[in-house]
Amino acid sequence: MCAQRAVAYFKEQIEPQLLSGKNVMIAAHGNSLRSIIMYLDKLTSQEVISLELATGIPMLYIFKEGRFIRRGSPPGPTEAGVYAYTKSLASYRQKLDEMFQ
Repeated sequence: MCAQRAVAYFKEQIEPQLLSGKNVMIAAHGNSLRSIIMYLDKLTSQEVISLELATGIPMLYIFKEGRFIRRGSPPGPTEAGVYAYTKSLASYRQKLDEMFQ
C-alpha cells in the first residue's frame, strides 16, 4: 500500500514538475523512498529489499529526455559534502548537465 501511494504521488505531483523543468527534492520515510527508487530504477521487489539507504545522505537523479539517471549516493557521510548545497554542488550539477547535453 505504501508503494502504491508513494509512486502514485510521484507520478501525479513530482513528474509534472520535472517535465516543466523544475528541480525537486524529496524527503520521506525509507519505505516510501524505496518504492520511488524501485519505480525510477525499475528494480524488482527482491532487488529493492536489499537496497541500503543511508540516513541523511541524498541520492541524486537527473531527469533527461523522459528518463531518470541515478548519479549515485555517497557511501558515507564523509563524502556527503559533494551533495551539500554549496558552490561545489552547483559546479557538480553543471558538469553532470554538460555530460548529458
